Amino acid sequence: MPTQCGAMSRGRVMRLTRLDDCGLVVPGPAATLVTSGMVQVVATPVYQDQEDISVTNANGDLCVDDQSDPALRWLTLQMDFCNIDPDAINIISGAPLVVDDAAPTPNDVGFRWDTATLGTANFALEIWSGIKGQGCTEGGFENFGYWLYPYVVQAQLNEYTVANAALTLSLTARTSAGSGWGVGPYDVVRDVLTPFAPGPLVSPITATQHGHFQFTNAPLPTAACGAVVLPAP
Repeated sequence: MPTQCGAMSRGRVMRLTRLDDCGLVVPGPAATLVTSGMVQVVATPVYQDQEDISVTNANGDLCVDDQSDPALRWLTLQMDFCNIDPDAINIISGAPLVVDDAAPTPNDVGFRWDTATLGTANFALEIWSGIKGQGCTEGGFENFGYWLYPYVVQAQLNEYTVANAALTLSLTARTSAGSGWGVGPYDVVRDVLTPFAPGPLVSPITATQHGHFQFTNAPLPTAACGAVVLPAP
């Protein structure tokens, strides 16, 4: 079976999607957001300590030497933003929004640190990365790297500095097992045969899977300020 490879550089866009407490997508108003204002996303796997078993015999020789397989607990995700979007902070952390007095629909102009809600939000995170020196695929489509973290929880706002310098805002969260993402609510891949129709993932995310990567030539979502409606399926 042919294998697709590619050298990747740069992050193109990020998409956030609201989830409920069961890891299921929550369609409706302000349910999804696409931004190009990310500086970086650092993913760090966290493993359970491996158990060593060793026994020596009466002669002092090693008789039993065994170690358990590594067990992934979660991925810690550090997300750094150069463009502060209050809706993004709300989706990630649960921080309540600050609105103005515009009528009939107020504008989201900020957020608050609130002990009652901080870290209570659940969301899915998708990132698209560029591929260096690629040619277009059959059909003339550009390829991207697609990274999905289908169930992210317990976000925290990190240290930041207001100074005579660029301000970046950093949040840290972790992935969780038990995702209800399935194949997802978006078209993120294309059929490999004409007419190359966009569609969702080919196979669903399972309950034990914390992340997903693949090459794709489906079109990038368009970045914009603020969250938008995600229609019900």
